[in-house]
Amino acid sequence: MRKYEITYENLNSESYLKPITLLVIEPDKINSETGIMFFTHGWGGNRFQPVDRMEYATTNFNVISISTEYRQSGFDFNSITGLGSYVPYDASFFQVFDVLNGLRFFLSIRDVNRKRIYHYGGSQGGHICLLSSIFAPDTFTFVYASSPIVKLTNTYIDWAGRYFGDYEISIRDVMEHANLIKCPVFLEHGTNDNVVPHNEHTEELVKELKKLGKNVFVKYYENGGHDLQPTSTRLEAFMSMCKKNIFDFKNENIDDFQKGSIVRIPAGSKTLVIDWSKKISDNNLFFWE
Repeated sequence: MRKYEITYENLNSESYLKPITLLVIEPDKINSETGIMFFTHGWGGNRFQPVDRMEYATTNFNVISISTEYRQSGFDFNSITGLGSYVPYDASFFQVFDVLNGLRFFLSIRDVNRKRIYHYGGSQGGHICLLSSIFAPDTFTFVYASSPIVKLTNTYIDWAGRYFGDYEISIRDVMEHANLIKCPVFLEHGTNDNVVPHNEHTEELVKELKKLGKNVFVKYYENGGHDLQPTSTRLEAFMSMCKKNIFDFKNENIDDFQKGSIVRIPAGSKTLVIDWSKKISDNNLFFWE
């Protein structure tokens, strides 16, 4: 395997000066079937946290594994420990674009099988992962969220330390926009999670996805906490989920970035409009109507 990093300028760079950094882990051999497995860390985390799962995926499933360190978290907050987050906090809006633009940037410099683009995230990373399948609905072959936030409850609004308008709450609500999800959704959650309670998040999302007739699979870890311990670990759970041949899925759609999709998402009193034909650093990539 080969590991390296890429730093790129993202949208909103005039008011947020930090470039975004990708951690990349490549297999020794790359061929026409090599895909991308995207990994997204949680609140206050950094790009190195999912390395064990990245290495496992790269070694076993012919994918290039990529982890984006989005704004206001990790080494952006603390250059020594790589842990913690700013207040006020974005809480999964600009951060979704950070992640999706990281994917776009990598696709612009490497030739991969765009029918095999997968996304995994844990905790807030699971929130971003799920939202990515709404912001770019034709792009992912599957999304896989571990112990995910699926909406901003009062707890996370308090953590973020700022006011959210009705449209800001709405655009971060996965269940409200679950009808836009096209790809299979894989979920896992511990039943003793006191950070992101499974009954308020994963269970409610599963009900909504099933009601909509979406392709969803969920596994609950009895007595597992936020990181699934002591019942399991994130790595063990990832390995178990991979045994279901999830990497055999292929996306038959042309991805949003390749075809320059315009995505419209009604959210409260406004509508979010995303124009994927715009450049990564273009502040007109999205606007509100």
